[in-house]
Amino acid sequence: MIKRFIFVCVILASFYIVFLFLRLNVNITDFRSEEKDHNKETQGEELPSQRVYSFSFSKYTPEGHRELEIEGDSADIFSKIVSLTNVIAKAYADDKPITITADNGIFDKSTSYIHLTKNVVATSEEGTTLRSDSLDIDTNNKILSTDDRALVEKDNIKLEGKGARGDSNLKKIKFKRNVTVVISSEDKNMSPTIITCDGPLDVDYVNNIARFNDNVIATDQRGKLSSDYMDVFYDKSSRRVYKIIARGNVIIEQEGNVTYSDNVIYLAKEGRVILGGDPEAIYYPESEPFKDVKDDDQFFVFESPVVSEQ
Repeated sequence: MIKRFIFVCVILASFYIVFLFLRLNVNITDFRSEEKDHNKETQGEELPSQRVYSFSFSKYTPEGHRELEIEGDSADIFSKIVSLTNVIAKAYADDKPITITADNGIFDKSTSYIHLTKNVVATSEEGTTLRSDSLDIDTNNKILSTDDRALVEKDNIKLEGKGARGDSNLKKIKFKRNVTVVISSEDKNMSPTIITCDGPLDVDYVNNIARFNDNVIATDQRGKLSSDYMDVFYDKSSRRVYKIIARGNVIIEQEGNVTYSDNVIYLAKEGRVILGGDPEAIYYPESEPFKDVKDDDQFFVFESPVVSEQ
């Protein structure tokens, strides 16, 4: 009797264990099925760490003046260094912002340093525009810079060169090397004045002067002027070059005539060229000789513009 009772208990216990095992297996299967269904429902959706958020940051000086504003799209807005897309930044100098846009950028919250890449465009309130493939913004020192080729446009003047550095309102810009400047004329019949140099080139939009260095060549339809250094003065109201000062190994080529000099001053409004040092002129019989040549305290002046009055 006792043996039979023990046998029945063992049988019941075995059935109970099998029942629990089957029940647990069903629950696991259901859980996996639900997880699979959930993955199907969320397939194509971004995980929280991959979602794009709107990022915005503003910085003020101790006096309460705006210094920097930047916004864009980011997957991680809480990181110390934020990677951005569709960037819009405003860097302030004297409460006048320069607006900068770019496809991509990196922003360091701790230093306010910004590095922008791809389709970078910076525009000042005065109408100066800088375009480049990359741009670094140092808000603490109010400096914009790039090692890539940059194009700067203002009024009728286009400047292009390899590497550029300027203040945060683009009033002063320096190109490092391989510079080309094109000055267009309002007269469509006049060809533009083109000035090239190996660099550097310093442009001061406040005082309207550009300083060219190393192998400078200025050309237009009237002639060619080359020198080691050249300062070009620009009249903001008339949008024309009104004076050029060339120094070092100056060569003037016009209508077949060639003149060599240590330095030259070209006065565009008066159409006069003042040669300094020990000038030497080479004439050709077919060409009209220089007019009204006279001595003037180691300079002599002739009526014959070399660079157009643009």
